[in-house]
Amino acid sequence: MSEYLMAHDLGTSSHKCSVFDGEGNVVASASAVYPTHLWSGGEAEQDPVDWWNAVIRTSRQVLEKVDAGAIAAVAFGAHMMGVVAVGRDGRVLHPAIIHADTRSAFMETDVFRRMDEHRFYAMTGNRLDSHYPLLKLLWLREQRPEVFRETAYFLQAKDYLTYRMTGRLGLTDYSDASLTGLFDVRECRWSDDILDEFAIPRDKLPKIEPSSALVGGITAEAAAATGLNAGTPVVVGGGDGSCAALGAGAVREGDAYVYLGTTAWVSRTTAEPFIDAGRRVFNMCGPEARTYNVLGTMQTAGAAYDWAVRTYAAKELADADTGSGENGGAGSLYAAIENEIRKVPWGSNGLIFHPYLMGERSPLWDKSVRGLFFGLEIGHSRFDMLHAVMEGISYGLRSIADVLEQTAPIDRYMVIGGGMRSAAWRSVLSAALAKPIAVPAQTGEATSLGAAMSAGIAAGWYADYADAASKLRREMRVVLPDAEGRAVYAEGYRVFRSLYGRLKDEYERLERLKRPI
Repeated sequence: MSEYLMAHDLGTSSHKCSVFDGEGNVVASASAVYPTHLWSGGEAEQDPVDWWNAVIRTSRQVLEKVDAGAIAAVAFGAHMMGVVAVGRDGRVLHPAIIHADTRSAFMETDVFRRMDEHRFYAMTGNRLDSHYPLLKLLWLREQRPEVFRETAYFLQAKDYLTYRMTGRLGLTDYSDASLTGLFDVRECRWSDDILDEFAIPRDKLPKIEPSSALVGGITAEAAAATGLNAGTPVVVGGGDGSCAALGAGAVREGDAYVYLGTTAWVSRTTAEPFIDAGRRVFNMCGPEARTYNVLGTMQTAGAAYDWAVRTYAAKELADADTGSGENGGAGSLYAAIENEIRKVPWGSNGLIFHPYLMGERSPLWDKSVRGLFFGLEIGHSRFDMLHAVMEGISYGLRSIADVLEQTAPIDRYMVIGGGMRSAAWRSVLSAALAKPIAVPAQTGEATSLGAAMSAGIAAGWYADYADAASKLRREMRVVLPDAEGRAVYAEGYRVFRSLYGRLKDEYERLERLKRPI
C-alpha cells in the first residue's frame, strides 16, 4: 500500500530528500552536499551530475527506513533562475549556470537599450538583471555559440532531475518559468515580444505545466540507481520559492509568509500580479497558471546575523569550537548568545542597525548602500549590538511588508526558516511587523513539504492545494506582538527608514575610502 510521498529539495549548497505521510509528518530524511564552483568575473556554476548523485544517495538512505513500495509519488523543488543546457539525448552541454552567476552583467545596458526596463517589469513582473536566465542565455549565445546551437532545451535544476527520473525531457512549471525574464506574467506563457526582440528560439524552451502534473513513471535505470520502484509517478514539481509558499501554508488569496534564513523575503499570495509603480517587489507564479506570489527579498538577513555573531561573540564561538566553558559545545553556541540577548530591552538601548552588508534588494534596489550601527555609545554592549542586528533585519522585513499591504491589510504572517529557532527573534519580528506570527514546529521542512503537496495531488490524496493544507497536521507556535515592543519599534522603524533617505547619496563616496586590495 502506498503510504508516503517523497520530496527532493535541491538547495544552493545541499540537497535534502524527505518522506512525508499524508498529514505532513516527516517519516525519514537524508541530506547530501555538493560544490559550487566560483570563478572570477561573477561566474557561479554547478555540475548537474552532482545533483543527480545527491538524489541517488539520499533516496537510498531514506529507503533504508521506508519501503520503496510505500512511495505513492515523487516531486522535486529546487533553486531557481539558472540555466541547464541539454542536448536532445539529455546530455548536459555546459555546467549549470546558477542564479548567483553575474557574468552577463556587462550586457544589461544593451538589453535595456533594446527594451526599456520599465516595460520589462510591466510584462514580466520582475526587475531584470544578470541573475535572470534571459541574460544568461544571451551570454551563452555570444560566448558559447556552439552550446547554444546544440541545446535542445534550456532547463531549470528540478527539470533536469525529473528528466533523470523519468526519461521525459522538456517540461517545466509556472513558477520556474515566471523567473526567467522570458515569461508574460499576465498571460502565463512565454512572451512573444521578448522572444522576438532577443531572437530566443521558442522550441528551445520547455513546455509549461502545473506543478502537480504527471511527468511519468520512474525508469528502470533510475529505479536501479535510487532504489525506488520503477513506474512510481513523478510530478513536474516547482521552484523552491513556490514550494516554500505552499509548505508555509500560503495557499489562499491574501495568505502571507516570511522566510528568514541566510537571505529573507516576505511573500503574499494573490490572484493577480502586482505591478508596483516603484518596482519595489516582484512577482512569481505559484504552482498553477494565474496563481501568484508577490514578494520582496532582502540581500542579507541570517547572513548579517551570522556576521555579527562571528564579530561580536568571539568568546562564545571559541568555546563552541573547543567544547570548553560553561556553555561549551557547538550545539549550545546560539543558546548561550540567546540567553544574553533576551536581557536586552526593546530598541537595544537606542541602537539602530542597517543590514545592508551586500547592498539591498527590496524595497531599495540599491547596490551601493551599506550597513551601519547608528546611535552607538560607550555604554553599549556587544549583546546590545547583536540584538540591534535582529531588530534591523526585522525592520527590513517590515519595509517589504508595508509594500505588500498597500493592496489590502495582512492579519498575520506565517514565518519559516532557521532564524525562527530563536525565541528572542520571534518576539522581535512579531513586534516589528506589529502582527501575530505563526511558526510551524518543522520550520525547516517547508520547501520539501510544498513539493510533497504537488505529489499528493497527483496521487489523488488531495483535491487541490487548499485541501492539502487543510489536511496537514501543523504544530504552530503563535507569537503575539508585545505592546511595549510594538510602541518602541514604531519609533525605531521611523528612524531606520529616515536614515537611508538621509545617507543614500553618501554611499558612493565611501567607495573612495577603501584601500585597493
